[in-house]
Amino acid sequence: MSILGSIQALPISEQREVWQELGRRIGETAIAKPGELYGEPLTDSDIEESARVTFQALDEQEKRAETR
Repeated sequence: MSILGSIQALPISEQREVWQELGRRIGETAIAKPGELYGEPLTDSDIEESARVTFQALDEQEKRAETR
């Protein structure tokens, strides 16, 4: 299964949890000390999950959109 397919397979509630967790982790590292890098390095899994959540949200939005 592709990364995007894996991401789209998650329920919307789990996608939201992922976004919240990513936001929490980013917020914890947002205030870097001089000489420190911003945030933690993203893993392939982090990127995959972020993409899944994004594409699922876009799919949900597209389903609700009215045709012109």
